[in-house]
Amino acid sequence: MNRSMKIAVVLSVVALGACLMDSVQGAERPQRRFGQDVWKLGMQAYSFNRFTFEEAVAKTKALGMGYIEAYPGQTLSKDKPNVKTDHNMSGADRLAMKQILREAGIKLMNYGVVGLSNNEAECRKVFDFAKEMGIETIVSEPPEEAFDLLSKLCDEYGINVALHNHPKPSHYWDPDTVLKVCEGQSKRIGACADTGHWMRSGINPLEAIKKLKGRIISLHFKDLNEFGSGHDVIWGTGKGDVKAILTELKDQEFAGVFSIEYEYNWDNSMPEIAGCVSFFERTESELGLSQWQYIFNGEDLNGWDGDPRLWSVKDGVIHGETTEANPARGNTFLVWRDGTLRDFELKLKFKIQNGNSGVQYRSKEFDKWRIGGYQAEVENNPGKVGFLYHEAGRGWLVNVGDLMEIDKEGKKNVIGNVSDVKALIGEGYYKEKDWNEYHIIGQGNQLIHYLNGYPMIELIDNDRVSDPADKNDRNGAAREGLLALQIHAGPPMVVEFKDIRIRQSRRSFYEDAQVLFNGKDLDGWAFVGDASKSKWVAGKAALSPDDPKKLVNAGGSGEMINLAAQHGDSIDIYTKETFGDCRIELEVMVPQGSNSGIYVMGQYEVQVLDSWDRGDDLGMGDMGAIYGASQPKVNATRHPGQWQRYVIDFRAPRFDAAGNKTENARFMRVELNGVQIHDRNLEVKGATGGALPGGEVPKGPLMFQGNHGAVAYRNIVVKALRPRE
Repeated sequence: MNRSMKIAVVLSVVALGACLMDSVQGAERPQRRFGQDVWKLGMQAYSFNRFTFEEAVAKTKALGMGYIEAYPGQTLSKDKPNVKTDHNMSGADRLAMKQILREAGIKLMNYGVVGLSNNEAECRKVFDFAKEMGIETIVSEPPEEAFDLLSKLCDEYGINVALHNHPKPSHYWDPDTVLKVCEGQSKRIGACADTGHWMRSGINPLEAIKKLKGRIISLHFKDLNEFGSGHDVIWGTGKGDVKAILTELKDQEFAGVFSIEYEYNWDNSMPEIAGCVSFFERTESELGLSQWQYIFNGEDLNGWDGDPRLWSVKDGVIHGETTEANPARGNTFLVWRDGTLRDFELKLKFKIQNGNSGVQYRSKEFDKWRIGGYQAEVENNPGKVGFLYHEAGRGWLVNVGDLMEIDKEGKKNVIGNVSDVKALIGEGYYKEKDWNEYHIIGQGNQLIHYLNGYPMIELIDNDRVSDPADKNDRNGAAREGLLALQIHAGPPMVVEFKDIRIRQSRRSFYEDAQVLFNGKDLDGWAFVGDASKSKWVAGKAALSPDDPKKLVNAGGSGEMINLAAQHGDSIDIYTKETFGDCRIELEVMVPQGSNSGIYVMGQYEVQVLDSWDRGDDLGMGDMGAIYGASQPKVNATRHPGQWQRYVIDFRAPRFDAAGNKTENARFMRVELNGVQIHDRNLEVKGATGGALPGGEVPKGPLMFQGNHGAVAYRNIVVKALRPRE
């Protein structure tokens, strides 16, 4: 799997659980939920003006952000060296720009700094471009006589204009000028507060932020080493008092976009920008605007326990080191003592110079600083780092790239793939002897690893659950346990950790994950009609080298492939098992121009179609549509032949004792490639055409349409909603 399947492709396990439980069970919850952005942190592409827009998008994604602000004049891509990103782009070039963003899972939020005048026709070109590209805010420094026109256009288009402050003597360098021109105008006109340029103009950015309360739409956020002619530095290390600014913005209930505009060290600014991101995320948590809890304070080992000969804090990071004179006495661990992990998400960054380490979770301590349990591998070995091991227990579990199910007898079965190892290595998914970030998710029997945003492994662990009270019972699954960091016995080594944070669910919203396709055959599935007409097989799907509209079976296992050559050449397939309220997770591959559908309960179709070359004006037949109920709000599709991921939270229809329907079915949330493509709580009044016979019922199977063209599915997992306690 390529870079497009980064973590943005996968939504927060806890986030959607909270959403579904609210609607299904009527629970009252706080307004802010996991996964919901109050503040949106992204890049101003000008930070990467030595690179193409496509490269800027890739760098933004590598930094773990989902938003970008474009500026006029950047080269679009190496493939289009003569195309510049601006509102004069052709329709074809705009589509290419959208496809770059789609592939990376990045949202284009703002555009600027761009000229706006009192010429309505010229302004409409900019607003039309913004509307077509899904841009929310145009950043500009227009003349004062243009504001009546701009106010009208802002309200007409539903798009903001944010006034940017270049340094003195630019027109809007003084926030008082911004306030003056905004008076009496649309509420969609306000400030794009550039904190660094204020510092260059001798203005205290905190005081300017206070003065502009209620009129700040977005920010070009900076911290400088000094006022006047200073240069950008990592946030929190300069003179801008950025934590106080963020605190003030929280007090103002600001809910907008921060664009990082880093105008220093132009060719090699990524490490410094990464430092800005870390500062921002930690401050968000400290201000109560994030559900992430930081469990390492960056100063000492308060809350952690390990061999003091080996573990310390140096330069704000946890430092583990052994030497010839001071070796580890067996594998030893630094243990987090302030809690345990059950249903959770964990993020941390690590850097290892040599040797071997790991991140233990849901583990148990069987002797002092001796830990057994799940371990995410840490070592300088691309292709191996990221895999799942069971320390002091079952040993090797899941290789990088694999989806594994362990059955009730403890047998390990690789049933699919979450990524391609060769492609991962080719894309440089791991940075040797540098900082890398793990994102680990545990939800019931389902465990998932990401490394630098790339999917590493997935495990459905149905092995017997070991006794949590018996420290010597370590050869089984675990649902709760300790978090710890490893130093491995052996040659001298150095390993470091930082930015360690968790978020946990108070309760599990779902039953255990259930794998519906074993990767090897079609056991557990049935056909609609004459089975002899089926072109469904198990194997490995690939685009046909002779015809991009067809799929071939490249051999192997892990994928359910419909080798239909044309419309009507195969038949539909469905599970023998039935479901009601549930989450459905799966990946689908669509060749060029092909068509299929995911029928939830065999009745309600989520459309599968090659919509790659479409813009955002999608219809009821496009990828992601709830057929007959709602077209997708945005085009989130990938290129034909790539794996695309759906996550569907579904509420079944309700019936009374006499079998009469009392409530319609609802799609609580639908995500395609990490993008929410429908409004929450979408009601469907009846079944889709082509549904299974029998009509609407309390429970039904999962069906894939097979009579419309070639398609492949893999990693098909269903989790029933846990009954209300």
